[in-house]
Amino acid sequence: MMRGFGVIDVDGHVLEPDDLWERYLDRRYAPFAPRTRRIAPGNPYYAEYEFCGTVRGRGGVRMDTVRSVRDGSGGHVTVMEAYARYIESGFSAASYVEHMDEIGIDHMFVYPTMGLPLTALPNVEPRLAAAVKRAYNSWLADFCAEGDGRIHGVPALDLRDVELAIEEARRCVHDLGFRTLYILPDPPYEGIPLDHPYYDDLWNEVVALGVPLGTHEGITHANGSVGFVGAKHVAGSRIPFAGLAASFGLGEMLAAMMFTGGICARHPDLRVVFTESSVGWVATWMDYLDEKWEGLEAMGHPVAEHPPSHYFKRQCSISGEGGERGYAFAVQAGYEDCLLAASDFPHPESPDFPHAIDRFFDGEHVQLDEAVLRKILWDNPARLYGFSDLRARP
Repeated sequence: MMRGFGVIDVDGHVLEPDDLWERYLDRRYAPFAPRTRRIAPGNPYYAEYEFCGTVRGRGGVRMDTVRSVRDGSGGHVTVMEAYARYIESGFSAASYVEHMDEIGIDHMFVYPTMGLPLTALPNVEPRLAAAVKRAYNSWLADFCAEGDGRIHGVPALDLRDVELAIEEARRCVHDLGFRTLYILPDPPYEGIPLDHPYYDDLWNEVVALGVPLGTHEGITHANGSVGFVGAKHVAGSRIPFAGLAASFGLGEMLAAMMFTGGICARHPDLRVVFTESSVGWVATWMDYLDEKWEGLEAMGHPVAEHPPSHYFKRQCSISGEGGERGYAFAVQAGYEDCLLAASDFPHPESPDFPHAIDRFFDGEHVQLDEAVLRKILWDNPARLYGFSDLRARP
């Protein structure tokens, strides 16, 4: 609890160990197992990873020398210094609980890190991709079991084979006890977009399981249209955040168009969550899509019964981080019941670690009244994830 508010963080991340695939991947696929290697000794974040003949990785930032994190007294420390105790613990579940206690987070939902774009490659055999997701989900369940009931995994589904995705969704909810599922919202096959009937059985199954469907983009990848187009559009750019903006921002906005433009109309009980792309775009992007819907509806095109904003407000949620001015825009546009909060822990982008959540209260970046804050921090995510049986910690 923070300042009298219960806090549910809907978008944190795990740091997958390098031996995950050796320990959890089905032995039949061992020759094709992903391999991850830390680029520099002691650097816990950026790794080089290899899968299906493709080697990718990130580096270049000296986290042991660049002082980018505020120390609370006017100075700065390195990421390695700021996160030292978590690094020393190997980012164990116990260290997450310690962090949550320190800053006032009651519950945290965690997505992958290296696993986000891992299978986002063309021509990956569907059974192999599904096996990789299954291995990750099994490890995630074991990780969360050490989290005192406060760390909630968001297991991954691969979209290549709908039947395999349905099978894994059932295992995750029924056998592993997860409260939600997620997809990388980029269709793996050109010409089969997310709103194609090919995926309808999966959306139906998610509804039948009674859990929300998360969407989370990854770093620039080569999967489907969004990742491919985004990567091509920024190839060679000298803007260091270009790839992140193209994948995370553009990817989530286009996914929202697909769900609110068609999928949600056909699946009225499906609940969808958009993450790590800021919240401000929901006000302007939905307004733009509504305008396009209105024009084409007037001309007799076969659009959904209602404009996209109707389906977003009825079925969708979106997370942001403390201090985003976009929260005010979203509230003004009528989306306050759709808004969620996230810390992105333990990813090292925030210079305010470990006080990112505090920015919801500082009044410097965005001013939200107590009723709206209570919705964002607890009421909305508690309703979404079925926390009626849980209470915030004193």
